Amino acid sequence: MIKIKLFIRKVIGLYKIWNNKNISRKSFIANNVQFLGIDNIEVGANSTIGESTTFTVNKRDDKKVRLKIGENTYIGRNNFFTVGKYLEVGPYCIFGNNCSFICSDHVFDSPLIPYALSGFTSGKTLKVGANCWIGMNVTVVGNVTIGHGSIIGANSVILKDIPPFSLIIGNPSKIIKRFDFQLKKWINVVDIDTNYDYVTEEEYIKILEKKYDNLPLSYYSSSSQFGSI
Repeated sequence: MIKIKLFIRKVIGLYKIWNNKNISRKSFIANNVQFLGIDNIEVGANSTIGESTTFTVNKRDDKKVRLKIGENTYIGRNNFFTVGKYLEVGPYCIFGNNCSFICSDHVFDSPLIPYALSGFTSGKTLKVGANCWIGMNVTVVGNVTIGHGSIIGANSVILKDIPPFSLIIGNPSKIIKRFDFQLKKWINVVDIDTNYDYVTEEEYIKILEKKYDNLPLSYYSSSSQFGSI
């Protein structure tokens, strides 16, 4: 009986993904991806979501979009997203495996209440800007904005805002380089003028869209169902 119920729930879940107008039919959703709060989630065209990734929208009493995945974005396997007020991933991003993005917590006002029953927070916003590269095992926690064009090295822990076009590593994380648009290369932070200019995210997206409108979907690396090649 339990197996039958699980099968029915799986079929219903797949139908909800297929029938959700906010999830593009031009994107690829791998096996075992779970959307908790699917009516509050939007996935753009030409994006790939790797298997065993979980998206949890804690506040889901309406159909307002609270988690948005941009177009032409690749999210690797076994990623975890938990949403408070709002979580957004910009277009053209690429995520490694085993990353966590946490902008909602359990309420812990009193240890006399089981934390599983104490509720959750819903006031934090987390944003990953356009064309960011997030390495494997990265953890991002809290009210955080990762600026567009940035690179987060593997195993880094991000607890505060990152400016655009930054290269970040470590736990605690630190910025080691930023991209210089005059020199057209990444340079050490100590060598950068603190008032240096960079393109806005809107301008940056237009530059990317002009040359790279529809990226190919990365089927093989996102799911074991395709086997070895």
